[in-house]
Amino acid sequence: MIARERGFAAVVILTLALGIGANTAIFSVVNSVLLRPLPYPESDRLVAVNEVIPKVAHMYPTLPVNLAHYFLWQNHLTSFDSMLLARTTQMNLTGAGDPVVLDCARISANAFAVLGVQPRIGRAFTEAEERDGQDQVAILSHTVWTERFNSDPGVIGRKIMLDGHPRVVVGVLPAGFRFPRQSGFGGTGSAAEKLGVYIPLGYSNDDLKDLASDFNWVAIGRLKRGVSVERAATELNVVQAQLSKTLPDALEVRGAVEPMRDAVVGDSRRGLVVIMSAVLAVLLVLCVNLANLWFARAAGHGRDLAIRVALGASRAQLMRQMLVESMTLAVIGGALGTLMAYAALGALLRLAPANLPRLAEARMDGVALAFALGASMLSGLVFGILPALRMARQDPQEALKSGSHANTEGTRGVWVRKALVTAEVALSCMLLIGAGLLVRSFERLMSIDRGFDIDRVLAADVALPGAKYTKPEQRTEFFRRLLEKAQSMPGVQSVGLVSALPLQGETWVDVVGNEHDRRPAFQRPVTNVRFISPDYFKTLAIPMRSGRTFDDSDKAKKVAIISQSVAARLFPGQEAVGRKIQHNDSLEEIVGVTPDIRSTSLDHDPVNMLYIPYWQRPRLQGSLLIRTAMDPTSITGAVRMGVRELDAEVPAPEMRTMVEVMNKSVGQRRFQMELLLVFAVSALALASFGVYGVLAYSVTRRTNEIGIRMALGAGASEVRRMVLSQALQPVLAGLVLGIAGALAMGQVLQSLLFQVEPRDPMTIVLVAGVLCATAVVACLLPARRATRVDPLRALRCD
Repeated sequence: MIARERGFAAVVILTLALGIGANTAIFSVVNSVLLRPLPYPESDRLVAVNEVIPKVAHMYPTLPVNLAHYFLWQNHLTSFDSMLLARTTQMNLTGAGDPVVLDCARISANAFAVLGVQPRIGRAFTEAEERDGQDQVAILSHTVWTERFNSDPGVIGRKIMLDGHPRVVVGVLPAGFRFPRQSGFGGTGSAAEKLGVYIPLGYSNDDLKDLASDFNWVAIGRLKRGVSVERAATELNVVQAQLSKTLPDALEVRGAVEPMRDAVVGDSRRGLVVIMSAVLAVLLVLCVNLANLWFARAAGHGRDLAIRVALGASRAQLMRQMLVESMTLAVIGGALGTLMAYAALGALLRLAPANLPRLAEARMDGVALAFALGASMLSGLVFGILPALRMARQDPQEALKSGSHANTEGTRGVWVRKALVTAEVALSCMLLIGAGLLVRSFERLMSIDRGFDIDRVLAADVALPGAKYTKPEQRTEFFRRLLEKAQSMPGVQSVGLVSALPLQGETWVDVVGNEHDRRPAFQRPVTNVRFISPDYFKTLAIPMRSGRTFDDSDKAKKVAIISQSVAARLFPGQEAVGRKIQHNDSLEEIVGVTPDIRSTSLDHDPVNMLYIPYWQRPRLQGSLLIRTAMDPTSITGAVRMGVRELDAEVPAPEMRTMVEVMNKSVGQRRFQMELLLVFAVSALALASFGVYGVLAYSVTRRTNEIGIRMALGAGASEVRRMVLSQALQPVLAGLVLGIAGALAMGQVLQSLLFQVEPRDPMTIVLVAGVLCATAVVACLLPARRATRVDPLRALRCD
C-alpha cells in the first residue's frame, strides 16, 4: 500500500525526517550539556566548593576560595577524599616557534588525581613543588604538545620558557582531557577547557597568613563514597564558623557546595531546556498535521475498509494494518532524520556560542540514536492511533451505502479534525509568544544605552614576558611607546589602554572608602578596578561628569577616577573631585568622575568602577583600544608589525573589534532567540498548512452540501463567509488556549528576558494578529474553491 501511494508516503517520510532530525540534533546538545556525566571517573562525586560572605552576598552570592582557607580545610574536613585548588592565568611561551600567549593554570599537586586522570607521559606534580621557588616545572596539554612540540616524547625533562622563566616539562596530558570549566573560574571567566599549560601553585608562607582577602581560587572536591552534598556542606560550614572567629572585623564566612555538573552548566540549563521543549512542540505539531493527513487518507479508503470488514476482517486487524503502515513510515522517516541530524548537529555547533559549556562534547552517540528511534516510534503511534481508532469504529454499511462520495461529513470526524487544528494552533501560539518575548528582549538588550561607543574600535590584547619586564618602569615604557606608535598609524583617531576589556565580566574587585572611613573592609563599597591610559575615555567616547582624565602631571602622585555611583556612596551630596579615597592601604586623590556605564555586561546594571592610571601599577598584560576613521580591521597588520618592532619576543596580539566582543558577550542569548524563533516560525507554517489541509478536505467532502445551498439561492459571498467562519472557530479556540499556556509558562522564560515582562501585551497582541492573518490566508483558497462549485455537477448522481 505504501508503494501504491508513493507521493503520500514521501510527504510523511520527509516531514517526519525534518522533525526528528531537528529534535535529535538539539537533544544531542542537551544530552552532552545537561544529562551526560562529566568525563571524569565517578564524576558524580565531584563537587564545586565556594565561599560565601553574607555581607556582600547581595552582590556576589558566592566567591572563589581563599588559598589560606583551603589549606586549613585539609586538616578538618572528613567528607572529602581530596580537594584540588586551581587558578587561571596567561603566560607567554617562547623558544618553541613564534611567541604565543597560552591559557595556563596554577594547580595543586593533587589536581589530576582528584579528577581521576594521569599524564599520558611523564608524571604529575609533587607536594614539594607547590611551594614558591620549587615550582619551576610544567605539564603540557596534549594540544600544546602536538602543535608546538610535534608530539615529541623527548619533551619530558626539557626546559621551556614561560613568561621568560625556564620551567622543566615533567608531563603531558592525554588527548581529550579538559579541565572543568565553571562560571567565574579563577575570578577571570577564562575558558578553562582550553588550558594549554599547568604549573604548581607556587605559594609562600605569607600567602598562608592572608585569611581575609584574595578570594581568587577555584576548589573542586571529590566526596567520599556515600557522602551527600548536603553532609559535606554542613561539615564545611562548621569549619567556616570556627574560622570566622579568627578573622578581622568580625568577618563571617560560610561555605557552599554543589555538584560539579551543576557548576559547569550554570545558567545555560534553563535556556537549553526551553529550546528542547520548543523543538519537541514542533514535533508534536508535525504529528498533529500528519494525523489530519492520515484522517483524510483513511476517509478516502472508507469503502476499501468497509469491504474488508464485510469479508470478515476484525476491527483489531484494521487497526493493526493502519498502525503498521504509520509505524513503518515513521521508522523510515526516523532513519532519514538521523542522517539529517548529523548535518544539523554540525551546523548547530558552528552557530552555538563558544561559552556554551561542554559544547566540545556534543556528538551523535548511542543515547542520541536511541532518542531518534524512540521519537520515530512515538511519532508513528501519535499520528496513527486516532485515525486507526476512528476508521475501525465506522459502520461498514454506512460506508458502502453511497458511492464514492458522502453527502456530508460525519459530525465526529469534523470534531476530531477541528480539535487537532486547535491543538496545533495552541502550540504554535505558545512558541510564537515565547520567541516574540526573546526577540523583544534581545532588541532591548542591543539598543540599551551602554554608556560608551564601540563602533570602529579595535581591541588588541598584549602580554609581556615577565622575566624580561621585571621592573614596573620597563612595563610602563613599553606601553607608552606602543600607545604612541598606534596613535601615529594612518586613520587612527585615538588610542587607549585598559587592563580588562568592557563587557567581559568582573575581574579585579576591591573595596574602597573615603579618607575618614573607619568601617570594616566588607562594609565599604565594592568596586571593579581598571588600569587605564589617559585617552581610554576618549577612545570609547565616555564623557566626564566632572573633573578631568589623567595626564602626565599625575605621574608623581596617586590619583584615581571613580564612577558616579561610587561618588554617591562615598560622598553623598558633595563634590568628589579633589577629595581622597582609601584603596589598597593608600590614599588616592580623585581627579574625575565618570557616568555609570555597563562596563561588565549588557544585561546587568552598571557596577561601581574605579580607574587607576596604568603607570601607577604597571601590569604585564593589557588591551589596546584603537578608534579609527575606517574599518578597524584594516589596521590589524600595522598593529601586529608595531608590536614586533617594539619587541620581537612579545607574542602577536589577539585582535578583534569591540563589536565582536559585544556580540560574543550576548552569544548565548542570541543563540536561544534564533533557535526558538526558527522553531516558532516552523510551527506557524505547519499550523497554517494544517488549517489549509483540513479546510480543503472539508470543502471536498461537502461538495454536495455546498451545491444544494447554492441551488437554493446562497450567493458566493455567503458560502465564503460560512466556510471561513467555520474554519476559524478552531483557530480562535487554539489562540485562546495558546495565550493561556504562554501566560502559564511565562515564569519559565523570566530568567531569559531582559526588561520585558513574560506577559508583555504587545507581544501577545502581535502574535495573535500574525496567527489570525496566517489562518485567514490559509483559508482563502479553499473558501474560494467552495464558491466555484457547480450546483448541477455537485448534485449529479455517482
